[in-house]
Amino acid sequence: MRKSLKKMVIPSAVFVCVLSPFNLAWADDSNEATLDEVQVHSTVLKDYLVTTEVITAEKIKEMGATNLAEAIKMVPGLNIVTGDKKARLARIRGAATDQTKVYIDGMPAFPLSGIASNSASNLENIPADNIEKIEIIKGPGPVQYGTDYKGGIILITTKSGKGPGQFNLNLSGGSHSSFDNYITYSGSDSKASYYATAGKKQGNRELNNTEFDTEFFNGKIKWNLNKDTDLTLSGYYMNTDREISNGVDQITGQETSATTNKWSGDTWVDGKSDVKNWKYKNFKQTNIALQLDQKTSDKFKYNVKLYHITDGNDLWVLNGNNAANHINTPTHPTWYSSTWTSKGNGIEFTGDLQTDRNNTMTFGTKYNKIDWDSDDILNVTNSGTDKRIGYYFQDSLRLGDKTELTLGVRHDKVTQSFLRAKDVDDSVTDPVFNITHKLDKQNTLRLSAGKSHIFATAKQAENNVTKGYAIPDPEKAKNYELGWKHDFDEKSSLDVAVFNNKITDRIDRIPKTDPWININKTDIHGVELQYNRSFTNRLKGFVNYTYLDSKDTDTKGVETRSTDLPHNTVNYGLTYTVDKFQASVLGHYLGNILTPDETYKKLDSYHTVDLNFNYQQNKNIEYYLHVNNIFDTNYWETYECPGDGINFMAGVTVKM
Repeated sequence: MRKSLKKMVIPSAVFVCVLSPFNLAWADDSNEATLDEVQVHSTVLKDYLVTTEVITAEKIKEMGATNLAEAIKMVPGLNIVTGDKKARLARIRGAATDQTKVYIDGMPAFPLSGIASNSASNLENIPADNIEKIEIIKGPGPVQYGTDYKGGIILITTKSGKGPGQFNLNLSGGSHSSFDNYITYSGSDSKASYYATAGKKQGNRELNNTEFDTEFFNGKIKWNLNKDTDLTLSGYYMNTDREISNGVDQITGQETSATTNKWSGDTWVDGKSDVKNWKYKNFKQTNIALQLDQKTSDKFKYNVKLYHITDGNDLWVLNGNNAANHINTPTHPTWYSSTWTSKGNGIEFTGDLQTDRNNTMTFGTKYNKIDWDSDDILNVTNSGTDKRIGYYFQDSLRLGDKTELTLGVRHDKVTQSFLRAKDVDDSVTDPVFNITHKLDKQNTLRLSAGKSHIFATAKQAENNVTKGYAIPDPEKAKNYELGWKHDFDEKSSLDVAVFNNKITDRIDRIPKTDPWININKTDIHGVELQYNRSFTNRLKGFVNYTYLDSKDTDTKGVETRSTDLPHNTVNYGLTYTVDKFQASVLGHYLGNILTPDETYKKLDSYHTVDLNFNYQQNKNIEYYLHVNNIFDTNYWETYECPGDGINFMAGVTVKM
């Protein structure tokens, strides 16, 4: 089956390129505006024309996405991967998963990402039902979002309630004993709008060797204090339990166990440990935020954001050798457990000053402080504090009728303190440059360049300190991009981006049992192509291709291919709509991947196809069916985690 599917991917991609039209990217009308129509407001994404993808609520429905991870999985240059706790995370242009920022209505969705790496930014925990629009910035982005990311920024705009209060109920179930049920209440009056979702999902439909049970809540209330002032209260809560088996041997199909772990206290037999049956209990994340937006004049507006966040979990693993030999002592427990807790507060300010019709200045500051603690059953404890403060300035200039220039600079300072290590006190200053030039009505060129940095996270530092190793130096990078967008006509377009990311002292962990270290140099470069076409009001489609090459160079000048990254990725899709019925087919091809494992050094390429069906019975009832991996392709998410075979999810949405 796999060989036949490999043969299918090229003709399939060519077929869709000729016929396709599903405008996944650039779907929002704001991206179709000419430069002549743009009014300079630097904090509006449509004015910041770097490489972006815009996914509307309509496109989310066409893809059959039920959460954020599914909604963005077809974006060129982006890979949804399996992270800690089997979370679904995004890697953009080869950057690490914690180097992609997520914002919901202007608020950081996972503020601990980049500070505490164990706070996995699980994108499948953000339901797609209440998302109005997703905007993805790739490459050097606006400095107001920070420069401590190399991958990109995901901006989510949620729906706002309209009219009298209304309940929406979603009930769904599917393969692997999965269900995903939630209820939404939304509405508005003359002074406020509100939107809230609460739900529960359970099963193991993402990966065969993972079981999960998740409860979640998110919502916002927006008050119109007057015509120029808004106050928004928003927040989310997530609590999940995950039972995660050890890896699966690709040859025998048998479950494996960790055989080199000493930290859990398992008694070694024949030079090996037997650590298995991983369980994450009470993995909780919360975020409550208050935001004030005010326009003081025609030339100046600002917003202030305050937020409080928490993150914590309990990890349990079975020491197999201790269990088999009935050993359960303080130093050699049958069950090992460890706990991580963290909490903190943040404040951000952003102001926009329009000095004239062709110039807008953006400036602001950000401060947050996170306190964290870790301890385990062996009485190994640690704690610390992570403080971050940043200042930024950005100037957007309109040079003539066809050219827009953006210059920005940001200064960030980090102070980390530890119970058993020397404090870290460091700072960086990063510039960013963007220019967009419209050649004519059909062609637009863009050029971006900037510097970024990544400080070692508190969790990475805690891991090294516990094992007696030095904390890694900050990771620094220089980012470049050249892009071109061509509109063939109103029904079809082509977007091309060439990018390069030169990294010094990249922070990594090779192999997984070692401490976090710095890799001397890493060079990531690639090309993204996206073609969209609409034939009729009923039929549309898309195809995109990403080439990515990443190489590490050690201090001796020896060059090796980076692990866990595919060279080639192809996504394509077709959507057909008629009356009350809509059907979509989505294809995904991932090239071979080099892994850090000594036995399974490379994962084979694979090709999967999904089908989605929607039927709108009336304005209050809608049915849907999502069938994933219809050809039952065998593939591996990582060298020890098999991907799902054919699976489905069916449901109904009822408006009350």
